[in-house]
Amino acid sequence: MNDSGFNAAGWLTRIFVTSRITPVVILACLLLGVVAIRNTPREENPQIVVPAADIIVRLPGATPLEMEALVVRPLENTIKQIAGVDHTYATAMDSLAILNVQFEVGQDKEKALVKLYDHILQSRELLPADSSEPLVKSVDVDDVPIVTVTLASAQYDDYALRRIAERMTDQLRSLRPVADAYVRGGRDREVRIEPDLARLNAYGIPLEQLQQAIALANVSVPLGTQVTGQRQVQAALHDRLFDVSTLEQVIVGSQNQRLVYLSDVASVRDGPPPERTDLSRFAYGPADPAFGRDADPELAAVTLAVAKKANTNAVSMANEVLARIETMRPTFVPAGIDLIVTRNDGAKANEAVNRLLEEFGIALVCVFVVTIFFLGWRSALVVALAVPITVALTLGADYLFGPTINRVTLFALILSLGMLVDDAMVVVENIHRHFHHGGDRSRRELAIEATNEIGNATSLATFAVILGFSSMLVALSGMVGQYFYPVAFNVPIAMFASLLVAYIVTPWAAHRWLSRNELPLLAAIQKQSRLTRLYRRWLTPLLIRPGARRCLYTAVISAIVLACLQPTWQFLRPAGVGGPVSLLGVDLAMLLKDNKNTFNITIDMPEDAPLEATDRVAREVGNLLRQQPEILNYQTWVGQSGVVDFNGLLRGATNKTGAHIAEVRVNLVPKQERDVSSIALVLRLRDAIAAIQNRYPGALIRLAEDPPGPPMRASVLAEIYGRDLDVMEAIATQVATAFRATHDMVEVDTSTHAPMHIRKIHVDREKAALADISPAAVAAELNRLLRGTAVGRLYAPDERHPVPMRLVLPPAREVNPDDLTTAFITNATGQKIPLSSLTTVTYDSVAKPILHKDYERVVYVTGEVARSTPIFAVLHLDRLLDGLATPDGQRLTTGNLRFKRTDANTITGYHLLWDGEMRLTLDAFRDLVNALGLALLFIYILLVAYYQSFRIPLVAMAAIPLGLIGVFPGHWLLGQAFTSTSMIGVVALAGIVVRNSLLIIDFVRDHLKQGVALREAVLEATLLRVRPILLTALATVLGSAVMIRDPIFGGLAISLIFGTLVSTFLTIVVVPVLFHQLLEREYRDRGETSL
Repeated sequence: MNDSGFNAAGWLTRIFVTSRITPVVILACLLLGVVAIRNTPREENPQIVVPAADIIVRLPGATPLEMEALVVRPLENTIKQIAGVDHTYATAMDSLAILNVQFEVGQDKEKALVKLYDHILQSRELLPADSSEPLVKSVDVDDVPIVTVTLASAQYDDYALRRIAERMTDQLRSLRPVADAYVRGGRDREVRIEPDLARLNAYGIPLEQLQQAIALANVSVPLGTQVTGQRQVQAALHDRLFDVSTLEQVIVGSQNQRLVYLSDVASVRDGPPPERTDLSRFAYGPADPAFGRDADPELAAVTLAVAKKANTNAVSMANEVLARIETMRPTFVPAGIDLIVTRNDGAKANEAVNRLLEEFGIALVCVFVVTIFFLGWRSALVVALAVPITVALTLGADYLFGPTINRVTLFALILSLGMLVDDAMVVVENIHRHFHHGGDRSRRELAIEATNEIGNATSLATFAVILGFSSMLVALSGMVGQYFYPVAFNVPIAMFASLLVAYIVTPWAAHRWLSRNELPLLAAIQKQSRLTRLYRRWLTPLLIRPGARRCLYTAVISAIVLACLQPTWQFLRPAGVGGPVSLLGVDLAMLLKDNKNTFNITIDMPEDAPLEATDRVAREVGNLLRQQPEILNYQTWVGQSGVVDFNGLLRGATNKTGAHIAEVRVNLVPKQERDVSSIALVLRLRDAIAAIQNRYPGALIRLAEDPPGPPMRASVLAEIYGRDLDVMEAIATQVATAFRATHDMVEVDTSTHAPMHIRKIHVDREKAALADISPAAVAAELNRLLRGTAVGRLYAPDERHPVPMRLVLPPAREVNPDDLTTAFITNATGQKIPLSSLTTVTYDSVAKPILHKDYERVVYVTGEVARSTPIFAVLHLDRLLDGLATPDGQRLTTGNLRFKRTDANTITGYHLLWDGEMRLTLDAFRDLVNALGLALLFIYILLVAYYQSFRIPLVAMAAIPLGLIGVFPGHWLLGQAFTSTSMIGVVALAGIVVRNSLLIIDFVRDHLKQGVALREAVLEATLLRVRPILLTALATVLGSAVMIRDPIFGGLAISLIFGTLVSTFLTIVVVPVLFHQLLEREYRDRGETSL
């Protein structure tokens, strides 16, 4: 072959097939892979970067309506001017406003927060002068702890446990990969100064004077520097309080020339506060050997939480933290305290990576065995050599430019496996054929000729796959885009690397290892075999008989239509979209739930519920959990949320506090060691949890499973927009009622608040003025009497931080706001005046918080589906609620169920917009449909450029819809919903089936150039390519089979397996027939014979 006859494949093979540089290239690639594996950070899931921040502003005394008008609206107008803001959430409460700003996914975090901070500072003048400075707090995914260790004990209380844990955190912060370490739960030390009002009155000392005396006795002031002789000497007034005995000797007044000390009028108590605002406990489950060891199964506990720095390895960081804790155990942790690792995301990441590496190995072995049967063991070794080199190059690209090593990254490699060996298989198969029939020609010449022969078709087919997956880089957006980014990045890299390896390494290895006389173990698909003759006999009538062709086309089109009816019949059936899925129907979902090792239980009581009532519910839930054999342990937080996870961070569950809330974090036996999945366990618990909930009116207990993909506020989320808050709440009640009546809907809740009562104390301004007392002085005195006040810090030498001091009445002597006759206030002349003579008390309802989303008032209704997916439930509810009559005589309009998002518009009335998993699903399928459209467009343009024809590419791409005949029945057969990853499988199928078509079309064209008649050229070329087509199809099927049990990527595997099987067998029939018909028509138009 002369030089002009070489394509790129031929040129590369000619250079490297006998070159000594080729082994060096192989070693360099493998070395890059080793470096990448050792240094690329490992995580369980891709990190989704959603730059966000909370803005907190206080305005004492302002109602929610005033906070909305004076703080929220001005800040929203400022935020609206910032480019890149995705959503803004706001809550206007009594004296407080909180805004949460979420930027578009993938924006630079630092730049986004700097922009926000600058705009907020510039808008300070728009806020009331007496409001606090806006506090901007970053909400960062790196703040989520990946390691938590719980200290639990039956001998020590939570106060002692917290002090031990805090000393341990100091030692953990010095570790390089640790970003933050803190303690969750337990009480802090404080010094309580409990005044005796009777003794204060006897000595004539007002509470205000007592407060000032303590503050003035605790001072430390630098006094500058003086020059003495030849030296500078600093001066300072240093008169701090260092211990309780010194505090008790503080002079607070005098009487009859006698000094009055603090100890004369108050008791000083050092330690944890006696009143509980929160609780934290730990309990072993039946699966732990320590279960039943202690008399009280729920132990006092605190949790040490550790977060990692960005771009650090979660596995190594977790190992370092746990190793440091083990070294501290003998000296820091007394006997009687258990240390339990309650969260280890590093271990989860490592386990997920190792499991997927095992599955990758299994898939590789399966592909290797198939190759042996088709091509022989030497050819199989040549193909197998391409795999580690390609994987090494892909991981190297991840290390240098791309994502971390996580489950999605590795699933992308497993997905690529079946395709990346295709290039090597096609090259090896053709070299194997040329060696077998090459006579006395040199092996080098035959290897170059064989590679060159299939080079154009193979390159074209590979670039078709690359374009298919690269389209996802362009089309996928938001959290879905970031979650699936490793697939869109890794697969094109792997395919391009496999193409280079197939032209550089594979011919080099084949030249050295293949034997001319080696025969495959499976020789059924050979030119003169019985199967070949049967195939010719069956295909020939389709080529020559128009009636047979029409029957073929009719059958194929009918099969495509029937298959597509499976996921769409639910929308068309007379019974309506709601209810269970039809018998032959296929459910639709974003992603399916995963079998996890943990889940959460959240408890929301009525907002006026005391801590004791919430604790009773939490203990009943604990009693239920201790009856479940799969539970390893659980941790309960009452009055506060637990240690936040990624899903809770984006749902705004960080640092929630209040006597009416509780959270239980449940850890299960590792899923490899139990027969019951976390999904089944949650279903089993729902009825018992509902029974507990029913015993406490107004309570809501939710079982929160970690979502398999991007986080969301709720599976089913209705957002009600309008102007009148009372009407919006009434609509929310109607919507919640519809939710509860919907099939499979559970845990229905609204964001409306039940009425809460408040005592309002009013100052009689005239009486106060006559008594020479200002209303502000009355407010300050009431604050000291009812809530207590901070009076400084005690600088104890044995403490890491100063100890706060509080002036507060003892619980036994608390003042009743309804009876202030025993409480006095002193005016400027020293006269004591009863507060009851200056104030009156009335009862009212607390003003409810006002919620905003994207600058409009909103009320939320949320729900979960227990067993099914939310799509059909939402569509059923949408039809039911659209046009609902509102209390003020208007009609509710529903929306946001199209691919394009709908913005709220309250000018035209009340609107219900759907969000949650439904919106995420629509966004995902919209982007994936766009990706498929782009992939088809890119492939068509590529083929038109190569063939210089508009019709031949259409013949090649006609094989793409054939895969649908297998995709939807495959999902139905395995009882799997069609998910977003299933759609990724359809995008992948487009490139795979086009590859098969191109191999056939190119060989037909080559035969025609050699003068073979059209019909014989089609038959001969198809028969020659059947073996590599079947080989690559089986490689794809077996490579994907290991993914089929995965809840996230199982849909992708089903699409690839069933779509590839059906499309492969139909492609070797439909494409030859279509191409023969096209060429026959072209010959007829030119007046030539096709025989």
